[in-house]
Amino acid sequence: MTTAYSISEALASGFRLTKRRPLQVWAWGVVSVAPSLLIGALMLRLFGAMTLEGMASDEPSAAMIGQMIQFQALSGLANILQLLIWVVVTAAIFRAVLFPERPAPFAGLKVGMDEVRVAVVGLALIVGFYAAAIVIALVAFAVGVGLWFVSEAAAVAVGLLVALAAGLAVWCVILRACLIMPASVALGDFAFVQGWKLSKGQVLRLLGLSLAIVGVVLAIELALLAVVAVVLFLVAGLNVFSLAAMLENGAPPTVNWGVLIPWALAAFVPLSWLQGFLSTVTMTPYAEACRSLLAQAPQDEARPVALG
Repeated sequence: MTTAYSISEALASGFRLTKRRPLQVWAWGVVSVAPSLLIGALMLRLFGAMTLEGMASDEPSAAMIGQMIQFQALSGLANILQLLIWVVVTAAIFRAVLFPERPAPFAGLKVGMDEVRVAVVGLALIVGFYAAAIVIALVAFAVGVGLWFVSEAAAVAVGLLVALAAGLAVWCVILRACLIMPASVALGDFAFVQGWKLSKGQVLRLLGLSLAIVGVVLAIELALLAVVAVVLFLVAGLNVFSLAAMLENGAPPTVNWGVLIPWALAAFVPLSWLQGFLSTVTMTPYAEACRSLLAQAPQDEARPVALG
């Protein structure tokens, strides 16, 4: 059905999109970061109200239990909200690559069928991965138990080999499935079959692309970590929170919001753009690979006219 795509072109697509639509990339980052910062501030304020004695007590008070429940609830809410935002941002990134000429009001952020498809495909992949992991563990355990009475060393070795082989097979399936999500956006349908066929013969290229993405993201993050470390070293005299005071007083000190808020707002713009940039660099290559492979599909295959 397909021939191939260029890994370098797919990897560079995220940088090209960032150059072409920097404000959209920043908007994606703002949407991703802002809710987390808000919930994080609420969690920080709640955590600041907890005493170290209360957290270390064998029998926490009713007030402490209530605060811990609120903390866990906010944490769970933050995780759910982050997943929903990821779905919306990912769909917007895919559309920006697959349909570059299509108008994109509000940075392409919306809630529609594309987002539903991305969510359903993502959920299916997660459930499939964990189901496969459980089956692999059970099979490896069963093989190991079956050989245990013959040879303990052989049981361990064969069990590990079975788990390794099955794990590699699962990762091959994941690589085959990684184009289903962008294909669903491109074709306007739940493209489980089309996306699977699209990646036929592309496992090694998709593996190389995925490793290249990880390498680029790690390089960017390490470089930024070095910059942040230098900045923190230079402004080490500014302590928004004092660990020494926390240990001395037995409770977290009151948050100096007058200091924290200006610094948080100053850092919000670059941090949000960085988040949008990393999301773009991470997701765009798969959409570009999908676009390229769909463009090479036979004329009788269902594909959007925009992909040519």
